[in-house]
Amino acid sequence: MIFLKALFIVVEVLCCLLLMGLILLQKSKNEGLGLAFGAGAGESLFGARAGNVLSKATVVLGIVFMANTLLLGVLFAQKDKTLMEQVPAPVAQPAAMQTQPVDAVDLVVPAEEPVAAEPQEEM
Repeated sequence: MIFLKALFIVVEVLCCLLLMGLILLQKSKNEGLGLAFGAGAGESLFGARAGNVLSKATVVLGIVFMANTLLLGVLFAQKDKTLMEQVPAPVAQPAAMQTQPVDAVDLVVPAEEPVAAEPQEEM
C-alpha cells in the first residue's frame, strides 16, 4: 500500500509540473506570460497547430491530474485496521434467549463431610 501511495504522489507531482509548463507555453489572447516564456518558440517547434496540440495535452494532463487526486484522496482516507479492530464484535443474544446468571455457590458440589475422629481415652 505504501508503494502505491508513493507512486501516485510521484505521478501527481509530474502532472503538476507538466501542467504548469503547458499552461505557460500556450498563447494567451493578449500575448501575456506565454510570450515571455517562449510561446513563439513553442509555436515554431510544434508547427502551425501548436495551439491544438498544447490544448489537447493540457486537457489530457488535467484529466490524469484529477483522477490521480481522487485516487490519492481515497487511499489516504482509508484507515488501516489494527489486529484488535479486525476481530469481529460478539453478537448480542435476544432478551428471550438470555439465561439467568449462575451463582458460583450453585456450582460447588457439596463434598462429604469428614468424620470427626473420636477422642481416645487415655490409659
